[in-house]
This record gives sequence, C-alpha cells and structure tokens, in this order.
Amino acid sequence: MTLASQLTSLTTTLMTYYMTFIYVIGILGNLTNILIFSRRKLRSNTCSRYFIGMSVAQIFLFNTFGLTRVIISRTGVDLAGMNVGLCKLRIFVYIFSLGLTRQFLCLISIDRWILSTQHARIRQFSSPRLATSLIIGSVCFWLMFSIHGLIGYETTSAHFCGAPLGSAYAQFYAIQITISSIVPFLIISVFTLLTLHNVRHYRRIQIIQPAVNVVISTKKATTNRSLSMNVSHYRREFQLMKVSLLQVIFYVVFAMTSTIFPLYSYLTSTLPKSTDQLAIDAFIVSTALILLYTYTASTFFLYTWASKTFRKELLLTFVRLVRWMKRVHL
Repeated sequence: MTLASQLTSLTTTLMTYYMTFIYVIGILGNLTNILIFSRRKLRSNTCSRYFIGMSVAQIFLFNTFGLTRVIISRTGVDLAGMNVGLCKLRIFVYIFSLGLTRQFLCLISIDRWILSTQHARIRQFSSPRLATSLIIGSVCFWLMFSIHGLIGYETTSAHFCGAPLGSAYAQFYAIQITISSIVPFLIISVFTLLTLHNVRHYRRIQIIQPAVNVVISTKKATTNRSLSMNVSHYRREFQLMKVSLLQVIFYVVFAMTSTIFPLYSYLTSTLPKSTDQLAIDAFIVSTALILLYTYTASTFFLYTWASKTFRKELLLTFVRLVRWMKRVHL
C-alpha cells in the first residue's frame, strides 16, 4: 500500500468516526454553554455575553466544513462541489463564524485584562452595555467582510469548491486568512500575558474581609452582607478569568495549524507535486480542521472543569430539566 493510499484511508477513518463524534459533542456542548451562560447569575457578567456569542459562532462553524466533511466521508458526495450556491454559502458562513470566534476570543482576553487591572477607570470599560455594542458591531463587520467569499469561490468540472488556482482572489484569500489568524493570536497572547501579570496581584483588587471586629453593631450586618456580595462577585469574576485563560491556551495549541497552512498551500499551489505530496497536503488540511473542531467541541468540558460556578449552574439546570420532564409525563 502506497503512502498516498494509507493517508487517504486514515483521513477517511478520522472523518467518519472521530469527526462525527466531535460534531455531535460540539453542537450539544455549545448549546449547553449558551443555556448556562444565559442564566440569571451569569448573564449579567460582561464576559458571559462574549462566551454566549462565541458558542453561537462555533455552532455555525461546525455546520460548515465540519458537517460537510462528515457527509463526504460517509457518502462520498460533496454537495458544495456540485452546487455553486452551496459552495459560496459554505465559505461565507465559514469565514463569518471563524472570524467571529477569533474576535470573541480577543474580546474575552481584553475584558479579562480590563477587569484584572487595578485602575478603576479602565475597569469601567468592562460593562454589559459596551459588550452588547461590541457584539453587534462584530457581527455586522464579519457579515460585510465575508462577502468576498460569495464573490470569489467557484466550483470546477471536477466538483471542487474553492478559490480558482493562481487567481488574484486565491492570493487575496491566502493573505487575508493568514492575517486574520495571526493578528488575533498576537492580541490574545499580549492581553493574556498582561492578565497573568495582574492575576499575580489579584488579592490587591479583591475585597478582603477585615479582621478587625471593632464595628458599630447597627452597621455590622449591612457591612457583612455587602462584603459577602462583593467577595462572591469577585470570585465569579476570577473563575471566568481562569476559564478565559485556559481557553486561550487551548486555542493556541489546537488551532494554530489552520492558521499557517492556508499560506503554505497558496505559496506551493503552482509547484509540481507528486501523488504522495498531494496526499500529505490533504492529510494536513484534514488534521488542521480536526484540531480546530476539537477545540470548539472542548469548550463545554473546559468550562465545566475550570469553573465551580458553571458546574453549579449546570447541575441546577439539569435538576430543573428533570423536574420539567417529570411534570410533562405526568
């Protein structure tokens, strides 16, 4: 068996079984993320709104190349390659959802840095109203930016959906996908390092209960209640900060291959390649997609593992769901 046939067989196996599993887990996980972060205790938090937006974007992302790769591996039919309308729609939704996912990661990183700083004026920028405006602005921007996919992508007689090889649009697509990958990576890295620096001094910005008990009795109960609410608020914020930092690390580890390969693919598109080299390139593309979708499917487990508040809200939601199902059946 040649190298090309071995890689093709391995790619088909991964797409048929692993990608199907990741697709199901990813859709269910992101729907659960939306449900949990929409609960009253979390939805007022600025970062929760970004998490909700990113989960919605990731559901769209799963239903582009994730879904079509599963269909191709199981049926051998690429519907997007046979229909130019589906071809253009798929790349439009892919660019839109991937761009939104990366932008929400940037906004999460910036928001965590804002919240972790000791400067009160800077912390004022972490507000639900501003977050809502940024989310709406981000959606509008990526909807307009992604239009180039509707214009540039075409189908060929060989049922291939993509940018025409050697065309000006192919060059533009390779450059823009590389820039739109590297810039978020730099933003995420910088603000993550700044946040880590601030986290080391977290107790400086956390409201700590005074040890002195010389308090006027008439004000003691009110003071303690206020203090307890503030401490609880900062604990939730710190947990979300930990979640966002871990999410950034997971993104860098799993999603960087999909950042580098488009530029390599364009630069080598005019070079003669053997059958084995073409198989290697196709395997790398499939691996990059698998890693990207593995990241998007892992967010639910990441939140559950890293955040006590998320676990608590998840349990409460599950209990309420069970009670509702019992009432329906009765």
